[in-house]
Amino acid sequence: ADRYNNRVQLWFNGNTTGTTIAGTGVSGSALNQLHYPTGLAYDSNSSILYIADYSNDRVMRYVSGVLNGTVVAGGNGFGTNYTQLWRPAGLYFDSFSNSLIIASTNVHAIVQWPLDASNWALTAGCVGISGHNATLLSYPQDVTLDPMGNVYVADTNNHRIQLFMNGQTEAVTIAGTTSISGNNDTLLNGPFGITLDNQLNLYVADTGNHRIQQFLRY
Repeated sequence: ADRYNNRVQLWFNGNTTGTTIAGTGVSGSALNQLHYPTGLAYDSNSSILYIADYSNDRVMRYVSGVLNGTVVAGGNGFGTNYTQLWRPAGLYFDSFSNSLIIASTNVHAIVQWPLDASNWALTAGCVGISGHNATLLSYPQDVTLDPMGNVYVADTNNHRIQLFMNGQTEAVTIAGTTSISGNNDTLLNGPFGITLDNQLNLYVADTGNHRIQQFLRY
């Protein structure tokens, strides 16, 4: 996601030049344009790419080789209504439920948007309320799931990674310390991105510290 060039680039293994597969390089809201694309999710079974189109408050679906995308979530202005997104950042495609799990950053929430639906359901956080207790989030930037359906959240402004066990509304902090930023091995500073490996070890883009941190399986 080449955010500030308003495009998504594909780099084939070993190549030094990328190929633009979504966006035009100019910000806009047309179906062939993006505005600060931030998060990506890929459905390998259908070869479909989902893009969190941050400043357009929508998620776009791109089929391989097609220049125009399709709005699959949001696109109804920004806000906290169940048909809206507000600065969607990270997202995860859940093949089990055929839905997108989206970090709706300015809503301070993680939402689930089924691909055949016109609205979302709350997964984690409290709509429109920022905070630092076990049920709240503050400007979350990314989300991922493990095979058991547990939800991991980059709770960016709280400088922590939160784990919501499947179906639970209270989280456990598994990386960082709530509301404390720092650069030692136990602290984070505005983490933006997270992913898991096959052993469920956690990797964190510790943005404010310009580093990637690994945390062993919780």
